[in-house]
Amino acid sequence: MSFTWQRGYRMKRKHVTIKDIARQLGISYSTVSRALSPHASVLVKEETRELVRQTAAEMDYSPNLMARGIVMGKTGTLGLLTYQIFQEVFGYQTDQILKAADEQDYQIMMGVASNRISKNPRDDQTVQIKQLVSWGVDGLLINTRGDEGESERILDVVKGRVPVVTFFYSTPNLSGIVLDQFAEYYEATEHLIELGHERIGFIGSHWNDNTPLSNQGKGYGLAMRNHDLTPNYAPVSTINAEGGYRLGKELGDQFTALVCRDDYTAIGVCRGLRESGIRVPDDVAVVGYGDIDAAAYMTPALTTLAMPYEAIAQAAMDLMLEQLEGQDTPRQVTLRSRLVVRESCGTKKSNGRKNT
Repeated sequence: MSFTWQRGYRMKRKHVTIKDIARQLGISYSTVSRALSPHASVLVKEETRELVRQTAAEMDYSPNLMARGIVMGKTGTLGLLTYQIFQEVFGYQTDQILKAADEQDYQIMMGVASNRISKNPRDDQTVQIKQLVSWGVDGLLINTRGDEGESERILDVVKGRVPVVTFFYSTPNLSGIVLDQFAEYYEATEHLIELGHERIGFIGSHWNDNTPLSNQGKGYGLAMRNHDLTPNYAPVSTINAEGGYRLGKELGDQFTALVCRDDYTAIGVCRGLRESGIRVPDDVAVVGYGDIDAAAYMTPALTTLAMPYEAIAQAAMDLMLEQLEGQDTPRQVTLRSRLVVRESCGTKKSNGRKNT
């Protein structure tokens, strides 16, 4: 029942409980509990079960997940922690995880530890993990940043209370999904070499940096050296088109091909090059990473490494279910992005080197 103040303010509606439903129908609390349980409803007569469910819907009943977790030992919910939601790649991945969880009858509670706002992103991540665990989730799915000590930080705050599955970057002593960016960027660079390019630049984190993103540059660098070519890199530290745009205007004709850390940077580079009178792909071929929607519809359409969003989500759920069923040994699953060749790479250069 709700009450209205004279000034038009409405008091908060009382949360309907199983006891309220039992009182309404004149039956026992335990009968209502069994009728609403996905596992114990078979113990209740079909007529009673349908009556309870209909009454619950009419009374706008929703289960108290924390209370159910205390009684049953699980809540049917998983926590999902990410650190960015403003870019498509994170949205795509979140959407696929939601779908994979739903297929297993799990709901998702989401937390965002923003490395753009918090003065100390490590503390922010810790706070969000504690919050999700306090909500009584059955397990945690964590989109890792890849910073130093992240694995130890996660283990320290979770303290073994719930299973954890990470994705994108390797986390020792935790189960997780790892993208083999070394192999991905090796393949992308070799594709450009096979097209006849020799002056190929890499835009991203330097291969000597002590971060997981350096694997992109390492893969690029090895491909270049294996073909007796000199690696060259231009630094871009954040995922945004603006940084790529500025760099594209500065590069001029230094390179005939560019491998970029992400699609946003690649799109910005293409715009900057064009405004500088450099044609893509006639003068410079460009490769991105992520395969966001805009990549296929820009002019020229962007060649890119398409991240396996669905496969990541499915593998993460498989690892989570393994742990929920008693598997304690951490396991890492390695996946690779797929090179999608479009217009921004052009065709084989007639004056370039021959295939080897």
